[in-house]
Amino acid sequence: MVTKIFYIIITVLFYFLAKKINRKKPGLLFSPIILTPVMLIVLLLIMDIPYKEYANGTFPINKLLDVVTVALAIPLYRNWSFLVKNWRVIVCSLAAGSLIAVVSGILFTYLLAMGKDYMLSIIPRIVTIPIAVSLSESIGGTPAITVLFSMLTCFVGVFIGPTIMKHFSIKHPLSIGMMYGLGAQALGTAKAFKIGEKEGTTSSVSYILTAIFTVIWALILTPFIHTLNV
Repeated sequence: MVTKIFYIIITVLFYFLAKKINRKKPGLLFSPIILTPVMLIVLLLIMDIPYKEYANGTFPINKLLDVVTVALAIPLYRNWSFLVKNWRVIVCSLAAGSLIAVVSGILFTYLLAMGKDYMLSIIPRIVTIPIAVSLSESIGGTPAITVLFSMLTCFVGVFIGPTIMKHFSIKHPLSIGMMYGLGAQALGTAKAFKIGEKEGTTSSVSYILTAIFTVIWALILTPFIHTLNV
C-alpha cells in the first residue's frame, strides 16, 4: 500500500515539476506530456522498478481518465445548440479530413516502400490511442507502431496548431475545435479547452467522430492494401 502511494505521489510531483520547467522553457520538448514520462522512465531504470509494478501502483490515476471523459458531457450539454446548428459542417469536414489523413498515410508508406505492416499500422494514427490499438490489431497492423505514430501525431498537432491558426487567421471556434480534435485527438482537446469552451467541446466531439470515420475508411481500404505487392 505504501509503495502504491509513493508511485502516485512521485508521478504527481514529476508532473508539477515538468509544468514549472515548461513555464521557464516553453515549447514542445519541455512540455509536461514529454518531460513527465521521461523523468518517470529514468526513475524506474535507476531504481530497477518493473513497469508493471509501477502501472499497478498508479492504477487510480488511470481511472481518473474515465471521470474526465464523463465530465466532457457538461460542456457538451452547454454547447449542444452550437453543435446542432453546425452538424453538417462538422460531419462533412471530419469525414473528408479523416479520409485524407488515412490515404496520405498509406501513400506515404507506399512511396517509401515501408511494407504492408507499416501501411496498416499507420492508418489509425489520427485516432485516440485505445481505439487506435484495437483498430490496428483488427486490420493486421502492429499496435506498437500505431501507438508511436499516434503519439507523434498528437505532439505535432499540438505543436503546429497555434502556428497554423496564426498563419491562416483561424479564429472561429468550430474551425479551431475540429483542427485540434482531428489533428491531435485528446491532447488537442485539452489544448482547445484552454482557448475556450466551444473550441474544446467541438474538439471532443471531433476526435470521437474522427475515430468512427477512420474505422469505416480502414475497413474499406484494408482489402485493397492486402492486394498490393510491396
